[in-house]
Amino acid sequence: MPLGPLGVTALLAALDWSAWDWATNSNESTIGLIAGLLMAPIAVAFVWSLVRVLIAVVRLGIHRAAADSRPDRAPLGEPRIDGPFDIEAHDERIAA
Repeated sequence: MPLGPLGVTALLAALDWSAWDWATNSNESTIGLIAGLLMAPIAVAFVWSLVRVLIAVVRLGIHRAAADSRPDRAPLGEPRIDGPFDIEAHDERIAA
């Protein structure tokens, strides 16, 4: 699950917001301008990371629900094999 990028962007968003807030309250216009200009790309990156985490959680939930609904509890994508392959039982000829 992509929690690392979400944490990094959340930290960057918090630092940028606090720098912008400090700069606007203390009349530091240059730092406020830089922090304000960086706020939009950091917010977009945070939203993108949040969407990725939500998609991963939904996929995990769907995968677990589908695995729980299988009667043999086998993982998805794994074929159920009851015994060795019997070639005589599966004698299907392909016409040329």
